[in-house]
Amino acid sequence: MSGQAVPAPPPVPPEAPPYDPRQGVVFALVSLLVGLTQGLGVNLVNVNLSGVQGALGATAVEAGWLTTAYYATNISASILLTKVRYQYGLRWFADVVIGLYLLLALAHLFTQQLGSALLVRAALGVAAAPLSSLAVLYMVQAFPPSRALVGALLGFGVLQLGMPLSRIISEDLLQIGQWHGLHFVDTGLAVLCVAAINVVRLRPMPTVQMFARGDGIVFTLYATALALVCVVLTQGRYAWWTDAAWIGQCLALAVLLLGIYVAVELRRDAPLVDLRWLASPFMLRFVGATLLFRIVLSEQTVGAVGLMNALGFTNDQMHTLFVWVTVGTMAGFLLTLLVVPSQRFGAVGIGALALVMLAAWMDGDATTLTRPHDLYLSQTLLAAASAMFLGMALLQGFTHVLAGGGKQLISFIAVFGGGQSLGALIGQAWLSTLLVDRQRLHYAHLVEQLQLSDPQVAQRLAQLGGAYAGQLSDAAARSGQAAALLAQQVTQQATVLAYNDLFHAVAMISTLGLFVFAGFKTHRWHRARRQAASTAAA
Repeated sequence: MSGQAVPAPPPVPPEAPPYDPRQGVVFALVSLLVGLTQGLGVNLVNVNLSGVQGALGATAVEAGWLTTAYYATNISASILLTKVRYQYGLRWFADVVIGLYLLLALAHLFTQQLGSALLVRAALGVAAAPLSSLAVLYMVQAFPPSRALVGALLGFGVLQLGMPLSRIISEDLLQIGQWHGLHFVDTGLAVLCVAAINVVRLRPMPTVQMFARGDGIVFTLYATALALVCVVLTQGRYAWWTDAAWIGQCLALAVLLLGIYVAVELRRDAPLVDLRWLASPFMLRFVGATLLFRIVLSEQTVGAVGLMNALGFTNDQMHTLFVWVTVGTMAGFLLTLLVVPSQRFGAVGIGALALVMLAAWMDGDATTLTRPHDLYLSQTLLAAASAMFLGMALLQGFTHVLAGGGKQLISFIAVFGGGQSLGALIGQAWLSTLLVDRQRLHYAHLVEQLQLSDPQVAQRLAQLGGAYAGQLSDAAARSGQAAALLAQQVTQQATVLAYNDLFHAVAMISTLGLFVFAGFKTHRWHRARRQAASTAAA
């Protein structure tokens, strides 16, 4: 199926006016506002599913569909809306996007049932995708053209602040208005964004025809396949992979649709995503590195936060931990800025992997007495590693695209945005599955060692039963309560041991990745030296 050829990306825009530092500060503040709006809109619900499910009358599994609905539309929306921005202009794009986001934020305040919440959440996934672009574009225009890469890096940095901040402020919002309380802030920020974007206007960019015949069919295949993959990754661990036939059916249908999409796309003159370019050696390495990093970086959300939740700590009791995570995130982006002049992006990637490895090994000796303050250093290092990787991937990818004339910008945006989200979902699904398997194994092993004939077990049951001596006069009832308490303690011990296994698995994968990356960089360095020596000899 052929389409009409799309001209090579946008022509060079008119010469920008002289750089004004005061105006640059204003653009940076607007970028910060838009970035926080997008980040909080995504994470306020995702990190508080247990608090949201009560307000919506849903179970934990049903509330998990809120995350599924958001990512199912958000991952594929970025490529479509990037094309819309190029074709219809930046200012029109900004006005429509922020207006739509405000309407959906308001709609959240009127949702009372899970069904309506899912629909609004899915629509918000589409509306939130372009907010990321706006945050980056405002930060880029906050710097002179020669520092555009610095602005892009800081713009993406702003987008990362929403996750830790959402955990800091969400507990108070839930107490104020439960599910709707989370969206009071979201709606207020959206109103401020509408005002800011209309007062501080982005410099216009020339428009260009971006859509070709057949894009609608191809995008439907692409978006549906990715949505089904999101459903499998987010719901598989709840329904359990081998217990629910519909999980396998969704995965099979996703593979079929992706196959049809690839077959159609390779025959088009103007593809939605340039698959041949994505199959180049550089992009294959780029995609592989992205997936590896996003999987191991899931240690923070699934591992550290999950461990604290299992030990009875809520977001309200981990404020200081997430303050340190925020500090680590900002420090990581600032460290990445130091390599922009030299463009030694590989060194940043190796450093990020080393920090992930170190943080995971530090967390791997947790006990039931581990508290949030025990994780301050490791999670700060992990946050810095996450920021360093994101900055490295962004700079290296953009440099590669710009070196090729910028023709593959749309394809790179699809890979970069979709790869980040899919990698995170894959990491969370895999680590959660590993956690459940290891917990079952450790629980069975611990229970096997508990024998009533063991004097230590009998003594422990007597101690636990003694705690009820004042409330229960029946010895059999006290024994039953003691057995229940012992079972809870065994479950808790098994859970902590499973989390330690998770941390060790992440550390080993990071170590393996570190050796592979270091070996590849060493090989390239030796090859460059041999080529230089050959040139000098010639």
